[in-house]
Amino acid sequence: MKRIFQNHSIPVTRSQTLAVVLTGILSLGASMTLLQAAFAAPAALSESSAKLVKVKDVRVAQSLSGGEAFLKQQQSDRLPPRVANAVLLDLSRQTGINVQKFSIKESSRQKWTDGCLGLGTAAELCAAVIVPGWRVVVTDGSKTWVYRTDNTGTTVRQENSNPVTNLPGNLPQSVVTPVKQDAAKRLNLTTDQVRIIQADKKTWSDGCLGLYEPNILCSQATVEGWQVIVEANQQRWVYRTNSTGSIVKLDQTASLPNPVKDAVLQRASRQTRLTVSQLRVLKAEQKNWDGCLGLGDRNVACPRILIRGWQVTVEAGQQILVYHANENATTVRLNRAASQIGNANTINPTKIPTSELPPSLGKDVLFRTISSGGITGRTYQTILFNDGRMIRQQVSSNGATSAEQKYQISRRELQQFQQILNQAQLAKFNQLSYPASQGAADYITVTISSKQGTTRYVDMVQDRLPEPLQEVIQGWNQIIRA
Repeated sequence: MKRIFQNHSIPVTRSQTLAVVLTGILSLGASMTLLQAAFAAPAALSESSAKLVKVKDVRVAQSLSGGEAFLKQQQSDRLPPRVANAVLLDLSRQTGINVQKFSIKESSRQKWTDGCLGLGTAAELCAAVIVPGWRVVVTDGSKTWVYRTDNTGTTVRQENSNPVTNLPGNLPQSVVTPVKQDAAKRLNLTTDQVRIIQADKKTWSDGCLGLYEPNILCSQATVEGWQVIVEANQQRWVYRTNSTGSIVKLDQTASLPNPVKDAVLQRASRQTRLTVSQLRVLKAEQKNWDGCLGLGDRNVACPRILIRGWQVTVEAGQQILVYHANENATTVRLNRAASQIGNANTINPTKIPTSELPPSLGKDVLFRTISSGGITGRTYQTILFNDGRMIRQQVSSNGATSAEQKYQISRRELQQFQQILNQAQLAKFNQLSYPASQGAADYITVTISSKQGTTRYVDMVQDRLPEPLQEVIQGWNQIIRA
């Protein structure tokens, strides 16, 4: 029997064809999304699959929304290519190293405290705004550079002008531990959140590591130790230690953030009409203020809130100005009661001509006075040596000495006078002369010299000299009269 096969083909409409195509595209899209989610998070895929079984009609939509949400979260924590490129190109320009030699070691989102990304210099004015951005660590395998950027990479700044290599291998753990513990305690953080970014060996001038406090006697022997810089909570702190870490001191003046320093000096410049270059920060201390920055009066109710900030002491010519500031220096106020503002009784010093300066001190000499004039017109020189020996000599006009007297002061007297010298910071009076008023006669001119410099004054104005000079003179007179 011959079989006859007929073509019973079913006509296909255009709408049916379109439905098939769309179904294929949708299926492919869903598959791609599921694959992406599977690679990114198997747990998320498992959850999506369970939903597919339960609700057939919305399975594609659920898979898409779950996968996209996860991917968006991942992408928000990922350094944008534009920011990465800006950092790498800047580093390549600065170092001359091919950009392909660098790799980004780590990156994290940050909120910087000002428009300079917290890295402003004394010459910059930084906008007091919070800037969201990134902290990026770049390495070439042997060195590390740390960058700060804004969100888009338009502003790029390097934290460290010199690359951070591995910290010195001989930095003792006995130094690392107490430094990190102190910083963590001050910032209410854990020690894991404190990073040591730099450590350098130092020879400190005395047992106080060169950081003086009132009524504290410091041994005068040099001390080997470390200067350690730590970073935490977008702040940088400078520490001084001895070689073993048994003595750890925060150098608060060196730790003063640049934005705070700049704001205070700008305020002092406006108030004194001196340029910023004529001003000097003498001291900076961290403080916890109330809502009035500690400067409220009886007629003002200060909010009982804790405001972290700074007390900054500025030298402005013959004036000492004390400022209170909040942490970001958006508010800076002068503490008039604590400041020494110039008055009519202050003497304006003149500069001692170089030709009139006496010879420099020898290495074994701590202090020297040369007095001349008065009724007799004679010149005397008194020298205090580092070991407590003292010599008093009469000096002739040709420089020859005679009538020498020798004596020894006690170790305690020596240490007390050394402490007075350290606290006085005589370097700021170097080569200054405080002269007599016109028409004065029979006065004695005294020239004092220390390792920090030479200052000259006449005896009749001694009680009008700056307080640090008066304290040195009083301490010296006590030694001579003893």
